[in-house]
Amino acid sequence: MIKILKYFFLSIFLSFFIAIVLALIFAREDREWVKCSDEKDLYRYVYDGWKIDKVLKNGDITYTDTGQKLFYKGEYPQIYLSKNDRIKALNFGWRCYYLEGAELNFKKK
Repeated sequence: MIKILKYFFLSIFLSFFIAIVLALIFAREDREWVKCSDEKDLYRYVYDGWKIDKVLKNGDITYTDTGQKLFYKGEYPQIYLSKNDRIKALNFGWRCYYLEGAELNFKKK
């Protein structure tokens, strides 16, 4: 009886293990997350003539265009660059949400 229970639980454990391994192999990558900017991107923009305007780190205070006070809460910094009438914000980290992406692009009015 003990041998039967032993084989039963062993087979259930192996079934779960194989199911998890197959799910990890065949599951698609989460498209919600994209690759962030890195130092190479920053150096490339600086060499192309972009000027660093602002560096936001965790806990820094910034203001919206309507004057609302915002606290930057991010583990990695966000760097604002400008060139002529364009503004670019580089998001650093090991992954970025797809709505923000690796960089945000704006135009001055």
